[in-house]
Amino acid sequence: MCKQNNFSQKINPQQTAPQLRVYVANLSKYNNGELVGAWLNLPATHNEIKTFLKTKVGLNSQHEEYGAHDYDTDFSLGEYENIYTLNMLAVVLEQMSETEKGLAVAYCDYNGLKDALSAINVCLQINELSYVAIDANTWGSKEEKLGCVLLDEIYTDIKAALEQCKLGNSLSAYDYFNFETFGRDASINDGYFASDEYFIFYDSDLDTKLYTFDEMKEQLNDPD
Repeated sequence: MCKQNNFSQKINPQQTAPQLRVYVANLSKYNNGELVGAWLNLPATHNEIKTFLKTKVGLNSQHEEYGAHDYDTDFSLGEYENIYTLNMLAVVLEQMSETEKGLAVAYCDYNGLKDALSAINVCLQINELSYVAIDANTWGSKEEKLGCVLLDEIYTDIKAALEQCKLGNSLSAYDYFNFETFGRDASINDGYFASDEYFIFYDSDLDTKLYTFDEMKEQLNDPD
């Protein structure tokens, strides 16, 4: 299978704001009742991560295991994530727009994806999704908002025909259109609400195992 390379930035990032933060704890000491750990901002260079694990988490030949005990991110991630995999996720997020990030989070949440490898796969394929964005702050039900967006952005020919059909009092058929019913039918037949802000169509789904860990490293020019 031919896989498109969507990202060219190296794993060693620019000095920008962190894309996610993780609290890393020394598991050996934690199991012995001692809390040793610190917050790590990602993305970071591999040397920065190695130094952090040694000096802040206290990893050495006697204490080699760590756990991710807390996160500052919109993704749902587990305790036993690999730090370098999390760093890959942060590098990918660094290259995405806020809309793309929100869509990736919504897709992962809806599909119960709670690991960094799946999240990276979703992010690398995010442009394959067919979706419409919904303004969660506007008035109306989700179905009504969806109906409005579908007419405005996709079924523009139907909208034009409705606007041209005048019904008196300077109003058109568009003014009387039942957007909620239209949106509800679409949500039943065409796709699903991944969140209050994104509706994803059934004809676009992602392979959460498309890239293996090693392929991701190659994709992001990640050094050993």
